[in-house]
Amino acid sequence: MIGITGATGGVGSGVIRHLLAAGREDLVALARRPEAVAPGITARRADYDDPESLNEALRGLDTLVMVSSDGTAETMTRHHRNVIAACPADVHIVYTSILDIAPDSRFYYSPGHQETEALLADRPHCLARTSVFADFFAATWLDDAARTGELALPLGDGAPGTSFCTRDDVARALAAAATARTEGVLDLTGPEALTGDQIARAATEALGRPMRYRAIDDADYRARLAADGEPAWLIEAYASMFRSVREARFAAAPGDIERLTGTPPTSLAAHLRR
Repeated sequence: MIGITGATGGVGSGVIRHLLAAGREDLVALARRPEAVAPGITARRADYDDPESLNEALRGLDTLVMVSSDGTAETMTRHHRNVIAACPADVHIVYTSILDIAPDSRFYYSPGHQETEALLADRPHCLARTSVFADFFAATWLDDAARTGELALPLGDGAPGTSFCTRDDVARALAAAATARTEGVLDLTGPEALTGDQIARAATEALGRPMRYRAIDDADYRARLAADGEPAWLIEAYASMFRSVREARFAAAPGDIERLTGTPPTSLAAHLRR
């Protein structure tokens, strides 16, 4: 039996969809609000902040697709500790980590993922390390840029770029890894790393609206977020992510999606056209 955490989110619901399409019926959707899970799917209440609910929800599983939590780094790390502590030791865990997992990383979320990977070290597991989600990047930054015609971000000038991956591609890969009980490390990335100028060109062609990229520095970007009233933790999360991009920590491509699923990963331009 395969359990999927975050079953009502973009990645978790996608994993369920792809497993069902592959003919798997032994699924358990794990969610804080099980009533929000699509009808016909077995659902259990699994609240990351309620260890007792996790103890009940994770019983009887053979495999767990553990979609990482979000929010502040402290919240994410606590949630992951709770899930792993509640999960029986023989359950195979497929965990969504990140590409930028190096010990010297200064990305806001990297220490939490490092700790989670360490907690999984003595269990059967697969570390599915993802790049930046194309869906997230488009909704957070490209929507506004399409209106103004300018993508002003601290992505640097030129290479290395970002290997955007879509949530659906990641979900397909996680479903395949769970089915095969894959072990070890997977890199889940897009087909290529795109620079700021290439992102703007892809958006221009896909959306039919002119867009140009303008590189800004870290201090200006942080000041812009602060002026918009963003909380300190989110400013650090966004700014440190772009620093990691400039340091080539999210540039690896094409990764393992095609090998796992038989289908090449979706490009940013193709995602935007859809």
